[in-house]
Amino acid sequence: MENFDDKKKKKDRQIENLENLVERHTRTKRHLEQYSEIGNHENKENARKIQEIREEQIKELEGKLKDEDKYISPEEQLENLKENYANTQSYIEDNKDSIDDQVLNNLQKKQEHRKEQISFLKDEN
Repeated sequence: MENFDDKKKKKDRQIENLENLVERHTRTKRHLEQYSEIGNHENKENARKIQEIREEQIKELEGKLKDEDKYISPEEQLENLKENYANTQSYIEDNKDSIDDQVLNNLQKKQEHRKEQISFLKDEN
């Protein structure tokens, strides 16, 4: 399983690759627009084919970057829940006198739900 640093480095490389692809695509597009009346027709056609390939690569990288955030491991989910539970509990304790009753009730229900989720995820591991 990849650790956090490896995931970050991979995502950084993907973002850098995406930036480079977009920059090359933009330069080529501008060049094709500016010099559309001159130049070899075969060269322009080749540039258009390369543009299509770049557009596909851009879409693919965008999809990968978006999809990576959709999945988090059960361990990460458990840690997030624990952190959210602790932070919310501290907030409730520090501000319970000034919190609206309905809001306080909703926060307590959320905390109960988080407890159940934490228990469930602990039992899974």
